Amino acid sequence: MNPTRAMCLGIAITAVACVAAAPPRIGVFDLKATGGQGADVAGLVSGLAKEGYSVETFRSLQPLDLLRFDIVVLSDMHNPGNVGDGWRRNIETYVASGGSVLQTWHHHILGQVSCGVQRVYGSRGMHIVPGHPAVAGCEDFQATFTDHIVEKVGPAGTVLIRNDAEQPVAAAGSLGKGKVISTGLALAIPNGQATRPPRGAELRLLKSFLDWLKPDVPAAERLAAALKTPRLEISPPRALIVAGFPAVFTVYVGAPTAEPIAVTCDGATVTAEPADELGEAGMLRTFRVEVSTAAQKAETREFHIHAQVGGRVLESVVRVESIYTPPPKNERRGVWLHVGDDRHPKDVMPELKRLGLGMAVLRIAGGTAAFYASKVQPDVQDPLAADGGDWLAEAVKHAHANGIEIHPYVNNCIVEGRTSQESLQGLRAAGRLQAGPDGRPIDWFCPSQEANLAAIERPMLEIVSRYEVDGVQYDFIRYPNSQGCFCAKCRARFERETGAPVADWPKDVLEGERHQQWVEFRCERISAIVQRISTRIREVNPKVRISAAVFADWPQCRESVGQDWARWCREGWLDAVCPMNYTHDSAAFAAKAAAHRAAVPTGFPILQGIGIAAGTGTMHAPEHVALHIALARQAGAAGFLGFCYRPEHTSALLLPLRDWLQ
Repeated sequence: MNPTRAMCLGIAITAVACVAAAPPRIGVFDLKATGGQGADVAGLVSGLAKEGYSVETFRSLQPLDLLRFDIVVLSDMHNPGNVGDGWRRNIETYVASGGSVLQTWHHHILGQVSCGVQRVYGSRGMHIVPGHPAVAGCEDFQATFTDHIVEKVGPAGTVLIRNDAEQPVAAAGSLGKGKVISTGLALAIPNGQATRPPRGAELRLLKSFLDWLKPDVPAAERLAAALKTPRLEISPPRALIVAGFPAVFTVYVGAPTAEPIAVTCDGATVTAEPADELGEAGMLRTFRVEVSTAAQKAETREFHIHAQVGGRVLESVVRVESIYTPPPKNERRGVWLHVGDDRHPKDVMPELKRLGLGMAVLRIAGGTAAFYASKVQPDVQDPLAADGGDWLAEAVKHAHANGIEIHPYVNNCIVEGRTSQESLQGLRAAGRLQAGPDGRPIDWFCPSQEANLAAIERPMLEIVSRYEVDGVQYDFIRYPNSQGCFCAKCRARFERETGAPVADWPKDVLEGERHQQWVEFRCERISAIVQRISTRIREVNPKVRISAAVFADWPQCRESVGQDWARWCREGWLDAVCPMNYTHDSAAFAAKAAAHRAAVPTGFPILQGIGIAAGTGTMHAPEHVALHIALARQAGAAGFLGFCYRPEHTSALLLPLRDWLQ
């Protein structure tokens, strides 16, 4: 080795070792950015930043991206999305070289320390096992989330926490030169959908975990151990983009020793990201490569990216596919929105017009609750009621004044949280709620009871008969999951309609020879509700257009929630269908949109639901929304609906797209 270069490397390693005493650099893997299944991580990241940590999200599990961090946080890794086949090996190599990993909730990797094997519901008591520095100073506590995962502790693991049943819930250990903590706790995840800033006992535990996880091996030394030769990585390796929008790639270049690093790409703009300690040492640099695309022109192009590392040139090819489909005639464009003090119709409807939207789908009732001046729902929750107002009347007035169609929607089968305790207890006492396989009540209307069908029907008919709405929409028109309804009335009806008793209830219908009959029975129960109510709506107000917000995973949703929505389209019970195609994975969105088009009659209007701020995460880039709109158009959709409207967020996403939408 050149003596000067060796001296520089020694200085770099010493400098990084000094920095290691500071809060570690933490990378939180963003499942939503890769189309994976799990909670949004924004709350965890903001909470750690507030505590003074150097933290950021990342979406690539390639070696160089991992090596940028001292500690990598992996949450809910049972389905990490589009990360390539070698991601497990990459993480193992990262740890072996001295990096640290905190894996939480659902995880099935790094089992030499510990991996999750069994979910436990309804038990939150957590007990610290003293003696390990990773839990020094921590005390027993109640977990925030309602479930946790029991750990199978491997030969390299030491138990840190046990639950009330004395089962291990967290373990720590070393692998190679690195450290790992695995825990079945959903740290900073209060509801399974999104993280929030950690607090209380879980914050103290998390900080103790992170303190122990600080690497013993300096970052430069870890990089040198993992890289025997210079390396070039690009994320993503392929870009799908809307014609006229730029494609952006992140380029990582690493070398085992200090080297001058430069990146070029013909036909693209290359920008070097600010260097950190490793970049200043000439060992790991990050670049941004931006490729422009022609407007209204679908094409696929390849670009050669070159990285010069000292005297060596590395090359990689990326593919840019730009798509273009003109908007359909009279494209329906809108959003789902909720009643709230920060979104009064007098403010929202002019804003929707400014954004180039023409359809507002407003949640207005659910279960026994109503967010308007209802005469048929017992639990009126209208914010304007105190002053004698009516939110739905205001919405209709301001929507039509701004050329916006108004389509109120009702959460039909779920007895939602705004139902009063008095109403909920009354439904339970009357035996009108669903029952799980174990007999426990589920707060959803049982669809085998006439009293419930009438209760679901009443607000829908009231809305179309009392208000000048343009349409009405079903939502939660389904079972909650595969676990309902197993009440005595449903059993009796199933046996009557199939003509045979069930010998082993509910096992025979859950997994036995009667299962397929049970699937069809559940689909028929929900379809009967749609047929009944749509028929009455057309009698009361034939001008109203009827739609339904439905599960996107057709046809699996027939079995999972009893939602045979393609039949509703074929039978004429709907005028449009709105699949809730909420995903950040564009390939998954396109595949589902194509399946939806194939499931319904030719030309039947499909309004694709786009999750701009849904349980799958929040979109932050207008071009991301544009891509999903373009994919919806490509699949023959008649329009789109964004879920859900948030005043400032929705405007920031859609205003830059106003001209492009046309």
